[in-house]
Amino acid sequence: MTERCYGFLADFTQPEPLIEAARAAREAGYTRMEAYSPFMLPELEPVLGQRNNRAYWAGILGALIGGGLGLGMQIYANLSYPLDIGGRPLIALQGFAVITFLLTITGGALGALFGLLFLCRLPLLHHPLFEMEAFKRATDDRFLLCIRADDPLFSETETALWLAERAVTVSKVPA
Repeated sequence: MTERCYGFLADFTQPEPLIEAARAAREAGYTRMEAYSPFMLPELEPVLGQRNNRAYWAGILGALIGGGLGLGMQIYANLSYPLDIGGRPLIALQGFAVITFLLTITGGALGALFGLLFLCRLPLLHHPLFEMEAFKRATDDRFLLCIRADDPLFSETETALWLAERAVTVSKVPA
């Protein structure tokens, strides 16, 4: 019986070989890649192709829900318990502006926060890479590239040989 594989983890000592390997992997047709680095590498973002604005839309949705909830609560309270004060209408939107604005901002912030946590799959209590010895140094002094097994071009032998030509070490990550 064959062991299930999450992918291959390539270890680099410098950021430049990691960026070059990621570019070469993208040009070779690999699409399911992950890169890990002790500091941000802006050159990797377009190479990995992970432009995603779903957290932005989660913030917009949270703001709309928060604003609608704030306005709805105030209208409900004024219609359920009507008070005629100074001849003002029961639904005076100018008076509702502050609470509606505050709940819009709060809803947007919470929507963006929870959307980002959901999209990042946090809190992540276990991941196959956590067991790898090389991954333990990813926040200190190592630069890692993982080509996942669910990539359409992934082949255990060919991918391992392709990464071995570019990396210091290559490790198979069990699933």
